[in-house]
Amino acid sequence: MAERSFVEFVRTATGSPPYAYQETLARDELPQALCAPTGCGKTVAAVLPWLWRRLAHPKRAVRRATPGRLVYVLPQRSSTEYTRRVVVEWIERLGHSADVDVHVLSVGAEPEADDWQVRPARPAVLVGTQDAVLSRLLMRGRGEGRSSWPLSFGLLHAGSQFVFDESHLMGTGLETSAQLQGLRDELGTVGGSSTMWMSALGDATRLGTPDHPTVARMVNALDLPVGTELARRLEATRTVEFAPMPTDAESYPDAVAAELLRRHRPGTRTLAILNTDERACAVRAALARMVAGRAAAPELIGLHALLRPAERAVLVERSAREPAAAGRIVVATQVVEAGVEITSRVLLTEVASWPALVQRAGRCNRDGREPDARLLWTWPPTDGAGGAHHAPYSEPELRRTARVLIGLEGCAVTGTRLARTPIGADTPVRHVLRRGDLLRLFDTLPGVDAEVGEGADEVARWVRDDADPHVAVTWRHWPNGRPRDREPYPRRVEICPAPASEVARAAARRPDRWWTLDRTGGCRPLTADDLRPGAVVLADAAAGCYDVASGWGLHHPGPVPVVPLDDEPGAAEESAVPCAERWIDLPRHLADVERDVRLVARELAETGFVIPGHLVESAAVAGRYHDVGKAHAAFQAMLCDDCPPGAEPPGPGPWAKSGHDQGRHSRAHFRHELVSALALLHPDVHLLNDAADAELITYLVAAHHGKVRVSVRPMPDEAERTVPRVLGVEVGDRLGPVELPGDRWVPAIVLDPTVLFADGVGDGRRSPAGVADAARAGVVPGPGAEVRSTAWTERVLRLRDAPGMGPFRLAFLEALVRIADRRAGRSYLLPATSP
Repeated sequence: MAERSFVEFVRTATGSPPYAYQETLARDELPQALCAPTGCGKTVAAVLPWLWRRLAHPKRAVRRATPGRLVYVLPQRSSTEYTRRVVVEWIERLGHSADVDVHVLSVGAEPEADDWQVRPARPAVLVGTQDAVLSRLLMRGRGEGRSSWPLSFGLLHAGSQFVFDESHLMGTGLETSAQLQGLRDELGTVGGSSTMWMSALGDATRLGTPDHPTVARMVNALDLPVGTELARRLEATRTVEFAPMPTDAESYPDAVAAELLRRHRPGTRTLAILNTDERACAVRAALARMVAGRAAAPELIGLHALLRPAERAVLVERSAREPAAAGRIVVATQVVEAGVEITSRVLLTEVASWPALVQRAGRCNRDGREPDARLLWTWPPTDGAGGAHHAPYSEPELRRTARVLIGLEGCAVTGTRLARTPIGADTPVRHVLRRGDLLRLFDTLPGVDAEVGEGADEVARWVRDDADPHVAVTWRHWPNGRPRDREPYPRRVEICPAPASEVARAAARRPDRWWTLDRTGGCRPLTADDLRPGAVVLADAAAGCYDVASGWGLHHPGPVPVVPLDDEPGAAEESAVPCAERWIDLPRHLADVERDVRLVARELAETGFVIPGHLVESAAVAGRYHDVGKAHAAFQAMLCDDCPPGAEPPGPGPWAKSGHDQGRHSRAHFRHELVSALALLHPDVHLLNDAADAELITYLVAAHHGKVRVSVRPMPDEAERTVPRVLGVEVGDRLGPVELPGDRWVPAIVLDPTVLFADGVGDGRRSPAGVADAARAGVVPGPGAEVRSTAWTERVLRLRDAPGMGPFRLAFLEALVRIADRRAGRSYLLPATSP
């Protein structure tokens, strides 16, 4: 890649030269904390210094030492689509579109969403809100299938540069992000990861947490020289003025709309920021009524979080354009507080927390070109009982902000003055993530957290402060009013965030129209217990509650226009079928995955990301044996029985991949990777006798689909059988002989899943009657039974906590095997080649 100076790099990308503080970040690498007032180009500071150091720095050692993945985290309710579009445009102008991936971390599936996962050596920018990113960093990714959690966790914690934008708006997520960086430093990762927190307020005190006690380096943009352009932005003023409004909720929207029209001037942008989506929609509707039929009326845009991505992206882009002759009035919520480059001559805002108010003020006269900019503020209305509509903030927060604004009445203030204004604050009681919490979350079996219970959101207390969490709603058209047997997982473009409380009300009105995806990949009617943060909800289009112009709303009757897709979405992850469009025998697939483990490790090493050789070897051996369990008769029957005409297997097998997608397991819950692990544990199988780390290899084999990991137990309908099963496997099942790569074999063996549950139980040949006795005695957990410490669990915990391992390294090795498995599978979709 051609070398170029950072000044040239930024000028090419943005059309303007960098500011001095941005050059400092490029020269000295990103600090832990960056203080820069609003409007000072923090998006450039977040992305382009990292990208230049990774791709264009003159020293090869710097390029190799720079993390290959930038994870850009915006506060909740920010516009990730807008930020992604800006970053993509920069990369295109730089000529690096073929070198860098840009993705949004969000709820929902995407045709190419896993590209950054299967190509971990390729530079990538990942943009997401704190909900999406922090939940993935805690191995509870919102909107991801449960089996995907370990993959995201393993990759994101390895070789990533995190940037948290406007960190003062993060609430409890700020302490969580600091703790995670401290725990990475303490427990160790494969490939170092760093974090930069950016804020307009410059207060780094909250970054001092039990495991992250100090900030090693902080950069303040105001301590460095400022050029003419930055000086103009820093000196931009807006005059503070109180705008009294009615206190009753009924007349409030009309009064706000009238004030906006009175203050608006043709050719300019007027911006209103309301604290709730409901009031923003009401003010937008009042404006529409008032300008109806008026000649040369200003363009009206309502912008909030409760919209589907494509519709929100269009509105954000329209909002940021230069206004036409009549001007534009934008009625928004917190969605414009970060990540959106928008300015206004007049800004009317409801009083909010002080950090939020500072951010909003930065959207008024942002570029310093308005000589008479106005910052209007008002109180939100009261509800019917006389209480303030202070949500999503506390009433004390609003009163502290109001006292400061009253003191500034009539003053022309800069963003720097606002950011430096002292304001008293409560010290809220926040949940602080500790090492034990993180280790507990490493187990992804449903219901392992007794404190919150199965179905609850186990990480909500560490992600954000939210009294009313949001869920992800997708509308589909179903001719019979209910989902299909194998309903495709929602795409990101289909999904609208919606308050859980309002979804509950909508589902109560029409319970037959609302569904959710359960943890086995099927659909079932929605219940109140399903409405945890990030839950995926499916609704019949006839259920209503969405309008393409105004977004989510209980009053919209429907039907909801269904988002057209270019191609059929993939099946829900839990029910995916191993189709390769051609038949692939088991020995070939095992050899391919072993090869691809080594290939991925080599690709990473070439970019400076080096994995210790003994760990690569263990992962490669795991790839060699990961699918041994596919030789089980139940799996072969699923692949080979009932094939469509012309798609029959070309020989006896055993097969790893089929040439069709119609296979169905006759055994519910069957997990072939459990069979693979049981085979490696069998006393008559000696494949790992000479392995340096047999326990690690066995675990990686079991975990390569993210479903057989720390704790293992039967599904509720399995333990009551006469011969109990564990994930579709029962005592007395036979496997082998199985030919493996390298002239290796698994001999004919009899499987015994009870070896997972108690030390000394089972020798590989236990009788079915004995297993039933063991289940009744609690050795094999029955339905609803507490997950006990078992031989398998103790083995995994010992491995996780071993010196030189830890949760981050172990999860990365899981990801390495899974990446190789996916890459091999993708290769089978291409025209056939010689092995």
